[in-house]
Amino acid sequence: MKRNMIKSIAVKLVLTLVLIIGINMISKADEIRLVVKEDLASCTGVAPMTCMQVKYKTSKNWELFYSQISGFKYKPGYRYVLLVNRTKRTNVPADASAYEYKLKRVVKKVRMKQNTTTAWDFVLKHKWKLIQMNGVTQSESPVYMTFDGEKKRVGGKSGCNSFFGGFKKSDDTLTFNQMAGTMMACGPELNKLEHEFLTLIGDKTFRYDVADQTLNLYQGNKLVLMFGMAPLK
Repeated sequence: MKRNMIKSIAVKLVLTLVLIIGINMISKADEIRLVVKEDLASCTGVAPMTCMQVKYKTSKNWELFYSQISGFKYKPGYRYVLLVNRTKRTNVPADASAYEYKLKRVVKKVRMKQNTTTAWDFVLKHKWKLIQMNGVTQSESPVYMTFDGEKKRVGGKSGCNSFFGGFKKSDDTLTFNQMAGTMMACGPELNKLEHEFLTLIGDKTFRYDVADQTLNLYQGNKLVLMFGMAPLK
């Protein structure tokens, strides 16, 4: 009988301790308001990736958000206002966020109006095959690239290998960044083509335009690369 009483008291003490710890953890959570932008942006964590763009109460500009929000399902094209519980983490792993975020409530979800069709919208819809490089016509070139506007990623074939990376676009400029590729062995001609192409676009900024179904990349006034439109499939 006495042993059962002691066991019962011990169980109650453990439950009380768990409850106190839980209350303390909840009390450390801050409620914050986040505005989430309707499109993602290229960012770099442990590796190149895409991040949400957010504004806090004191933000003047959009800021990259490297964490995840538990319970929140993001959909591009919508701007959100969220109430989020933010909790300070202990024993934070390297390259991890100092906070954990949990959705409390979606205050507002608004579908943003799409801009009228632009030249860049046209670029996103097609595959672009290389037809000229440094003034030299490329007959039947295997080189092509496509752009993912939501993820801000570019990829394609650089010869016999595949390449991929990120890009940033302003009104009339296009910057390639964090370019990488596969490393299959190629013949001498493809090796030369591949090396020249990847050297030209690697971490470079170009002025671009679209004319007569060609995508043209310039450095200064020099036309460096010309691509012809091709179906995505």
